[in-house]
Amino acid sequence: MKTKFGKYLENFMLKSNYTLEYISKETDASISIVGHYRKGIRIPKDEFIEKFIKKFISIDKEKNYIRYIVAYDRTPELIRKELDKKIDKIEDNIIKLPFVGKAAAGRGYVNFSSENIGLNETVSYLIEVSGDSMFPTLCDGDNIVVNSEVKNLENIDGKICVLTYHDQTYVKRIKVKDKKIILKSDNKEKYKDIIIEEEQLEYLKLEGLVTSSIRKH
Repeated sequence: MKTKFGKYLENFMLKSNYTLEYISKETDASISIVGHYRKGIRIPKDEFIEKFIKKFISIDKEKNYIRYIVAYDRTPELIRKELDKKIDKIEDNIIKLPFVGKAAAGRGYVNFSSENIGLNETVSYLIEVSGDSMFPTLCDGDNIVVNSEVKNLENIDGKICVLTYHDQTYVKRIKVKDKKIILKSDNKEKYKDIIIEEEQLEYLKLEGLVTSSIRKH
């Protein structure tokens, strides 16, 4: 019978378009070992699980779920029946991240509407990066996880954030200087800073902090 983690890993790779080679590279495990984990014929070691979580998982509930199903896979069959009742509840409570739209890593993108999907009730969501201004940190087409709980501009100095300025949505690295906010690109040779003076700050809205990214291969 296939392990719980094997089913999880298979779905995760399909959803993210990740290959065995990529998972292997990011977790320092051999391709054959990762293949065995995906097929559910071997139970992963704690070292692999922690590397996998650190690289790919940003939501605490999902981290806990992964650790739980690995512990479940290691549990004798006689005890699993009771655990099955709990695991169904945990699966129901895993956060399903909504996909909002696009935000530009270049010159602004309008395809973003947090109000339309009720983000007031959602801590994190996905946005597709459009453009190359944040290269090599972020690439065109990457999906980024945005934590919408972070709303204070004073606490995001040096961090990559999603912001809306005059109805244009950006993915930029933030620099707080004096009473100015500077939207900086990691691709400095191609893109200039966007400097927002104090009197223009009322038109700037912090949508959230970028916590991780998913790259398609």
